[in-house]
Amino acid sequence: MSQFKSLARIYRPQTFSDLVGQDAVVKALSQGFASGSLTQAYLFSGERGVGKTTVARILAKAINCDSGPTATPCLACSSCIEIAEGRSPDVLEMDGASHTSVEDVRTIREGLRYSPLAGRARIIIIDEVHMLSTSAFNALLKTLEEPPPHVVFILATTEAHKIPDTVLSRCQHFRFRLLTLPEISGRLALIAGKEGLSLDPSVVAMVARSAEGSLRDALSLLDQILRLGGTEMTPSGVAELLGVTDQALEEALLSSLLSGDLAATLRTARTVLEAGIDPRAQVRNLSRLFRDILHSLLEEAPLDGPRYGWTPESAARIAALPRSNAFFLEQVLSVLVRGEDDLRRSPQPAITFELLLARICHLREVLPLPDLLARLLSQPEPSPRRPPPPESPEAPPAPSERPIGRRPSPPSQTTGHQGVSQSSARTESSSSEKAGPLDLRIPSDWGRALSRLPQESRALLEPAHIARFEQGTLLLDTGNSFFNNRIATNRDLLARALSEAVGSPQPLRIETPAPGAGGEGPAAKTFPAPPLVSEAAMLFGSEVIGVRPGKPQTDHRQGDQP
Repeated sequence: MSQFKSLARIYRPQTFSDLVGQDAVVKALSQGFASGSLTQAYLFSGERGVGKTTVARILAKAINCDSGPTATPCLACSSCIEIAEGRSPDVLEMDGASHTSVEDVRTIREGLRYSPLAGRARIIIIDEVHMLSTSAFNALLKTLEEPPPHVVFILATTEAHKIPDTVLSRCQHFRFRLLTLPEISGRLALIAGKEGLSLDPSVVAMVARSAEGSLRDALSLLDQILRLGGTEMTPSGVAELLGVTDQALEEALLSSLLSGDLAATLRTARTVLEAGIDPRAQVRNLSRLFRDILHSLLEEAPLDGPRYGWTPESAARIAALPRSNAFFLEQVLSVLVRGEDDLRRSPQPAITFELLLARICHLREVLPLPDLLARLLSQPEPSPRRPPPPESPEAPPAPSERPIGRRPSPPSQTTGHQGVSQSSARTESSSSEKAGPLDLRIPSDWGRALSRLPQESRALLEPAHIARFEQGTLLLDTGNSFFNNRIATNRDLLARALSEAVGSPQPLRIETPAPGAGGEGPAAKTFPAPPLVSEAAMLFGSEVIGVRPGKPQTDHRQGDQP
């Protein structure tokens, strides 16, 4: 049986100049060789398939090359050939995922005491170093900090955040990035040319997009296509092999989503599901397409340019659709990212996939908050509704007109005195509008008279009560000597204003209790009203001016005379 060798191994870069997409790492390492300032511990981090292990082997060749240390190894000496074939005694490659214990690290440390056999240095490459246990990391710390002069450590990991800080501080950290779509497409076209293959550009773009920035994954997919279908694979056949939609179906789904056509979207989604395509793979592919459209909109770069790698036909079809704003594209990306996680946990992924696409169609009708506010402010304000005219209060019947034998209806019982005060306020407001004569001997007329006074006079007389009213003279008492003095100081002005308010034919006079004298009003001495009196006051809508103590009653049962 002939030996099989994948394209990723056949076309593995052998020098720094062969690397694709890692210019920053290559430049830093090359300058280190030029200046002679090499370190003894390196850490390479990045996603899978971006060249971490490849660069580690190239670095080992550059250090142990017979013409080195140099950034351009000769690839012809015994050291370079042995390292390329993986049989160099001075280069040890260890998988950190399967050698995680302290014993494995101790074995490495024991071998570091010996000088290199043929090369210039002993090079230890530990792949997936983040899988080492905590004890293994602790056992490696001292050696990393002070390694023997003939030892170089090269650590590689896909999860740099899991490396202890004590290890990170002892290494030079180089971060490898994901490759762009043009970089992967160019590399695939170059390899296809060396293999004598003629691939459709849409197939190359489909493979490069499915690799998600990993050149090794792209070469593995290309290898799979060539082994199974050869060069006669059509774009639809490649899409079926990769588990994604072909270009025509993908553009139909994308166009219906951008147009907000729910019916067309669901028809295309049914076709996608019937073709056996994984919904999660389709959602992931849609996320990349919408991301390209968003970046193209913000950066004003064409989709068929080298940055995005769309075909001119696809870019023209998207440009003919209704223009999408950044807000809509951001919301779509948010829904797609959450939807991929929902599909992972959903017991019915097909229905979840259709609901996800329907939600994206409805996003066309969603407006950003500033636009919504601007639309609301631009609309004419509705005319205010006029309140209904107030009902004219019915004047209470005169006492002589009340039916004999019928008690007046009590006020509405809301909250005790609140109902009485509201009724009194309505009566006072209605009476104040009718500027008729008032009788201050009626308690309710005192409040009406105050409502007719100017603001200054009303403020002085509001705290006062009528203690006595005889022959046009009012004895007013506030219960406080300070306020009594203010009334006494302005008695003439207040008397004239009060006379006009009540419509008295003769001018009124105002008096106040003498300082220190016992008043006759509630300020002199206040006594609680009997319960029957309080109920009567509430019933008739009146108020109690004062209560005088009566004579103590005698008990006739003890024989006392009345």
